Amino acid sequence: MSQTNVAIKQAQKLNGIDTEALAGALAAVQADARNAHLAFRAKTAWQGQLRSVTEISSYDFVDQTIVRRHRIGTDEPVEILGENSAPNPQDLLLAALASCMTVGFVVAATAEGIRLDSLEIETACALDLRGAFGLDPAVPPGARVIKYTIRVRGDGTREQFEAIHQAVTQTSPNYYHLANAIPLASELVVG
Repeated sequence: MSQTNVAIKQAQKLNGIDTEALAGALAAVQADARNAHLAFRAKTAWQGQLRSVTEISSYDFVDQTIVRRHRIGTDEPVEILGENSAPNPQDLLLAALASCMTVGFVVAATAEGIRLDSLEIETACALDLRGAFGLDPAVPPGARVIKYTIRVRGDGTREQFEAIHQAVTQTSPNYYHLANAIPLASELVVG
């Protein structure tokens, strides 16, 4: 039995996670790669002005489609022609990155038997509207860098938390999505 499996079996619940369920999930994926397959999808519809609503209706896990219902609204700030009725896409991008890294951090800490007292990830990016509005082709339409700060407290050492942080940068899907160029495959349907 690995040291990780020993650590997560020592407590029934750690950081709000059932450690036996975590050990079982890790073992199932390790035993059969088919247990690792997930597919997500979303459908976004324009709602007028600069508002949109994204519907999440299901995801695929292994050989099952699992129904889930979520709605995510977006809008732009008043200063850039929106009504500020919801977060804008950049807000959601930062939230998606930090939320995904949070999941990875909590799971990794739990797998190592480390209790977390608090965990916060602050994210920030800046962009130049000349690029986003297509006014200057020399200006990129998006951010040049996303900065983040992790603040963590718990019973782990600085070295353990640093190792977890490094593991998160290697395993967080949304960290990967933003840190690496991923091809986008598009299809335009008119009418």
